[in-house]
Amino acid sequence: MTRRAAFAFALVSALALSAPANAAPSDAAGAPASPRPASDAAGATTGNESNDDPIEKRVAAFATVALGMPSLNFVNELVGARFELGYTARFSLGMSLAYANLKGKDGRASNVLPEASVAYRIPFGEGAFGIPIRFSGGYLPNNGPTLRLSSGVDFALGESIACELALLEPMVWVTRDRPELSLNVGAAVRAVL
Repeated sequence: MTRRAAFAFALVSALALSAPANAAPSDAAGAPASPRPASDAAGATTGNESNDDPIEKRVAAFATVALGMPSLNFVNELVGARFELGYTARFSLGMSLAYANLKGKDGRASNVLPEASVAYRIPFGEGAFGIPIRFSGGYLPNNGPTLRLSSGVDFALGESIACELALLEPMVWVTRDRPELSLNVGAAVRAVL
């Protein structure tokens, strides 16, 4: 399973470092625009145009509380940071690294949880409010893989800052070849770079 986690991390890293393709924009009717001059394709801009990167880069700080199901047999906490690449206003790929405070055999145990994620956001109205849906897979060293599906609500706090509340987040923790289920709640503050 460590190979799969390493592959997922390498894939997300490669996408993060890749340059966007130079595609010609289309007009309002959907027809392709006239070809771009060679100077524009090489990255030069004219006085009227801007050379904005179409991939939006986002960072977030998050905290999650995991309540073991079905009888609250454990409580785990995660605190970490996430980096995402927004390929469209709705779709993003990301990776995160979290400090994990876990229930151990002899009290609490500390660990680190790296994760790769894919997210989709359903906007409402002008887009200030939305429903983010995120699927994440990770690996806890000396324990095993994790999977979680997150859904909640997010809202803008400013032009480039938003707050996410994960209200429904089931998670599977595989420990010693035995899956454990938790229902998580969490919050994050996200900023656009």
